[in-house]
Amino acid sequence: MSNDKNLRYVLYARKSSESEDRQMASIDDQITEVQKIANELGIRVVKIFTESKSAKAPGRPVFNEMLGEIESGNADAILCWKLNRLARNPVDGGRVSWLLQNSTIKHIQCHGRDYKPSDNVLMMQVELGMANQYVKELSVDVKRGMRQKALRGWNPASHLPIGYLHNKEQRRKVNEEEIIPDPERFHIVKKLWDLMLTGSYSLKEIKKNAENLGLKNNNNKPYSIKAFQNMFKTEFYHGFFYWTDENGTEQRIKGKHKTLIDPQQWDKVQLILGNRKRVTRAKKYTYKFRGLLSCGECGGGITAERKFQVRCTSCKHKFSCLHRNECPKCSTLITDMEAPNFIDITYYRCTKKKGPCSQKATTEKEIQQQYQKLLSEVHILPEFHKFFCEVLKASEESELAAEMKLMQKLKKQQTLIQQRKENLMLMRADAEINKEEYLKLIEKNNLELQQIQQQSQKLQSTAINWSLIAKKYADFALKTQEILEKTNFSELKSLLSVLGSNQSLKDQKVYILKGNPLFSIADFQKNEWLQKTRFEPKNPLINKGDLSGFAPLRELRC
Repeated sequence: MSNDKNLRYVLYARKSSESEDRQMASIDDQITEVQKIANELGIRVVKIFTESKSAKAPGRPVFNEMLGEIESGNADAILCWKLNRLARNPVDGGRVSWLLQNSTIKHIQCHGRDYKPSDNVLMMQVELGMANQYVKELSVDVKRGMRQKALRGWNPASHLPIGYLHNKEQRRKVNEEEIIPDPERFHIVKKLWDLMLTGSYSLKEIKKNAENLGLKNNNNKPYSIKAFQNMFKTEFYHGFFYWTDENGTEQRIKGKHKTLIDPQQWDKVQLILGNRKRVTRAKKYTYKFRGLLSCGECGGGITAERKFQVRCTSCKHKFSCLHRNECPKCSTLITDMEAPNFIDITYYRCTKKKGPCSQKATTEKEIQQQYQKLLSEVHILPEFHKFFCEVLKASEESELAAEMKLMQKLKKQQTLIQQRKENLMLMRADAEINKEEYLKLIEKNNLELQQIQQQSQKLQSTAINWSLIAKKYADFALKTQEILEKTNFSELKSLLSVLGSNQSLKDQKVYILKGNPLFSIADFQKNEWLQKTRFEPKNPLINKGDLSGFAPLRELRC
């Protein structure tokens, strides 16, 4: 590297405060290393420029000031750590390249490489292009990573709502929570939500209570009223957050983080705050049992309706608060009521789309209690589950051995018929039998071979692993107590459908019109297993795969 010692160099050091360059050495480290180069090469530095700003977009003030010094004749050359410290975008890169080609910049010295006006500009353009491409690819990678994190159920936002933290443990185990409660703030935020749910506290009073409880931000200062207003309007606390997909569409995503309240409590706080806009979300409310039941009288569908009401503390009038914030009778605002009583009930009723129907509505609580009772009827103990699985395994091994034996017998018969056909061909060739006899015997053997092949195919097609299916029912019966706790309603409905088809609602009762192995397994545990009797499926071996043999059809009513 040869340099003109009469040139006046400006030293430029940059470190990004943004994500794509955070791995670069600090500004002080860059200056130290570059000054070593200056000493080794005898370079005269007339001014040092430092900047903490990303180079992915044009508009850096210090960078522009440095080039201005060169353009005005106060300096001749640039000294920096790497060329990507000068530019990571085509605008700034093109400006540097143009000034170098016109000899406005007479020399650029970097670690291990230098650039002069007489050099081939191709290599410099390649390096600047690589720096620009690095930013583009990194931006795409970062956005993709954040989007995938959001789809996994974890909010990728850098700043989470008060009371939550990103789990930054470097050695975090697989499937470990990526967002955890803030040990210093979570319990305080919970108390503040409880206070707001009473309906007796204003935001100003909430702020005062938060200060008394010692709630402070990262700067060790109390939160503002605006911060609490945002906190009580954030759906993150009841399990949801919003993120933009690759098409720019905002999605409402169910999070996996620990929730602080339930959706009904969140809606109640929105009414207390007087948030009219939030109330309309009830139209999109997801109902727990809708789509699972049909009407037992007319066969129509069962729909759900949410009644969210409040009783006025002034005139005692009860009214719906889903679409209004004041009493329709005395015009008292909900926010002015002292500790109003909110009523949140979901009813299920027949849609009556198939004609007149006399069925009355049933509350969600009553339906849940009936399903809980039904699930308890098919629940089995862990000890019985273990025993049942052992019996299934032994039965499966026995049937597998019988199937293998039968298949070997069929294969042996098939081999004998093939040999018989070959012998007939030899007999016909030796004129031991005439053509008519040969054709008649061949047709007979082909018919027998076809019958054997059909038996073999039937055996293979009906070789359903009924023990595996029965085990799935047993696994279901073991965990029935956890089913109604599912927060994913689609998964809940899928699990409840295992109880039986044609589930209906009649006279405010849940009916299941067809039995299945669940009830037979539970009956066996109750009536026979306690006496340690041996369990044998009612299905004979030939009917394996038809699980209806486990239990007779029945009509069940909770």
